[in-house]
Amino acid sequence: MATANFSNICISGIACAVPKNVVDNDTYSSTLGDLEVKKFIENTGVKKRYVSHSKQTTSDLCYEAASKLLKHKEHDSESIDALIFISQTPDYIQPATSHILQKRLGLAKSCMCLDVNLGCSGYVYGMFLASSLIQSGAVDRVLLLVGDILRKNPVTEIKDQMLFGDAGSATIVERGENTVQGILNANGEGYTSLITPGAGTRRVLKEEESYWEITKPEMEGSEVFEFTIKEIPKIFKQFFNTFDKHIDDFDYCILHQANLFMLKHIGKKIKVQPEKLPISIDRYGNTNGASIPMTIVDLCDLENISKNVKLISSGFGIGLSWGIISFEVEGKDVLPMIYTDNYYEEAYLGK
Repeated sequence: MATANFSNICISGIACAVPKNVVDNDTYSSTLGDLEVKKFIENTGVKKRYVSHSKQTTSDLCYEAASKLLKHKEHDSESIDALIFISQTPDYIQPATSHILQKRLGLAKSCMCLDVNLGCSGYVYGMFLASSLIQSGAVDRVLLLVGDILRKNPVTEIKDQMLFGDAGSATIVERGENTVQGILNANGEGYTSLITPGAGTRRVLKEEESYWEITKPEMEGSEVFEFTIKEIPKIFKQFFNTFDKHIDDFDYCILHQANLFMLKHIGKKIKVQPEKLPISIDRYGNTNGASIPMTIVDLCDLENISKNVKLISSGFGIGLSWGIISFEVEGKDVLPMIYTDNYYEEAYLGK
């Protein structure tokens, strides 16, 4: 079990970016029927989401968030000691997307670059990793970029398209005066519960198969649901016991926006007041690892928050992996949502 109490850490800013193209799930009525769409929206909570165009990638969204956050904080790009990019939709199989973002953002050659392949637990894992690097004395300032886009796969199930939204986030974690506390867990026994079998080296493309068929994500929904409702309330209890905390010690509880039913169920289990459990899935969909910072940005914008807020967050999903982390952030350093169609026009597309 990875458990840590990180001292002298500051979350000095958060920004998120989504595409300009918004898709209303009501438009699927012509395909699925009004009743089926209504049922889907009631169960998942997703009314609309933002979808990238064909040339826009996760790194493009993260780049927009990062560049605007660095400008807001008036940080010299060379002051970033480490860049961590967490996503399941990188630009290329190789090299790591973090190196491309290092180039685009003009970061120093002394900046450590790292890609992490994680989904819905990615933000919590990333905050833990960034805090660890700072606590060790290796670095002073980390740029954490977390995001995903729905894979541009023409055979993706319609209801998967309706559930997931595209987003990228940027968070600056640096040496400061606050505390970050967290617990991380994983269970590889459930690795097939959420999996894309192709595009790696394990599954070889057969002559009669298409690339799109073997790169379509597969999910055992009942297994993921059972894992979530069992483990997430448990890790909250573990956190409160380990760090002598209570849910009322925090201003808000930010959960990964998996679906509305799960959010309400977990909220009841951990006894958090509804007004302290912000929801963003209705307007942005399930944005995977970016859903926690997306919800923070959405919250600060809707509530016009500028003061310091104490947050407890939990992410859970593919791996299986899950974690919980607490931190503080100044509302004035949480930027309004960024809407963009920009993409990297100089990206290498091969010879």
